[in-house]
Amino acid sequence: MKFLLLVYIFFIFFVFHSFAQTDTLVIFLKNSQSEKIAITDIQKIQFENITGVEEHNNVKDNLYVKGNFPNPFQKQTSIEFELASAGNVDVFIYDSRGNQVNKIVCLQCPEGKNILQWNSHDKNNNPVQSGVYYYEVCFNNEIQLKKMILIK
Repeated sequence: MKFLLLVYIFFIFFVFHSFAQTDTLVIFLKNSQSEKIAITDIQKIQFENITGVEEHNNVKDNLYVKGNFPNPFQKQTSIEFELASAGNVDVFIYDSRGNQVNKIVCLQCPEGKNILQWNSHDKNNNPVQSGVYYYEVCFNNEIQLKKMILIK
């Protein structure tokens, strides 16, 4: 974790150095303030009391698709996504040739984390073959596409 923070700080330094033509390090703090420090004034960078790193789920507007698990899978997989508000969600399953295999519908999915199951069957309830499949999660004109692998 400390290594990643150091890499991030040095990345910021080189970006600002190459574009701004200055020798100043800018650190963005949690309270939305920033601190500018002259590079020549830095003797040592030390991190203390780091207990974890926050993971942001990047809910850009209304939809964030976390992925499916397990992946690869044998018989069934769970597709996990988050919604900023309640609403209808369509999940389209496609084979590697782009043919729609199945459609999963969630009417009035609640706000927050949701999980839908796919049982590796097509829309006629026939088991599908092993291979690469794609799923498209659609919510309020937003679409996110992910890949999954079925192994039998």
